[in-house]
Amino acid sequence: MRALFGALLAGLVLVASGCGTGGVAKSGDANNGKKLFLSTGRCGSCHTLKDAASKGNVGPNLDHAFERSKAEGIKQSTIQNVVLDQIRFPTSVSGMPKNLVKGQDADDVSAYVAQCAASTDKVACPGIVAGSGGMGLYASLGCQGCHSLDGSPSTGPTFKGLYGSTVKLTNGQSVKADDQYLLEAILDPDKQIVTGYQPGVMSAVIAKGQVSQADAKTLVQFIKQKK
Repeated sequence: MRALFGALLAGLVLVASGCGTGGVAKSGDANNGKKLFLSTGRCGSCHTLKDAASKGNVGPNLDHAFERSKAEGIKQSTIQNVVLDQIRFPTSVSGMPKNLVKGQDADDVSAYVAQCAASTDKVACPGIVAGSGGMGLYASLGCQGCHSLDGSPSTGPTFKGLYGSTVKLTNGQSVKADDQYLLEAILDPDKQIVTGYQPGVMSAVIAKGQVSQADAKTLVQFIKQKK
């Protein structure tokens, strides 16, 4: 994992000049980049990043990937260009589609990752304030990495309007997303998979039985409110 990003950093002469890339980053709003990282960018479902409370393990752990680079004093702008280049042109073996975010959005996401990956700056990168109740669990369990609250597509179904809807499962059945269905989905993530989504994604982060019955019921009540 670190070797991959080490190799990328070794080629920074090309990145800095824009050779073979879509050009260097001109600007970037890290605050907006964080929002995109957890929503439409779908980054959190594949990558671990402590500040975003994301625990994806399909792609590189971004904190680990850039820890050495930051310790060695590599500029944040340089790291941003490496991240931007990977968004535009991911390696063929990574499984990551290119241009998940484009234009200014890509600049914003790369600025956020460059700023907060392996960061110890609690002002610039305060993390996700978990709070209490369902919202607190949504944040602390990393649900936001795969499930949006505003209808945005991601690696998992959005929570907006989910409760009470009819969902089609990969086994061909159609079921109502009621209390029992949602409770089982939280307690045993791979038991019933919605058509269009992959098994093993949620269970790789939240194992069967990891969430207590009480917390699962709190999450169900939280989802019911997202209409």
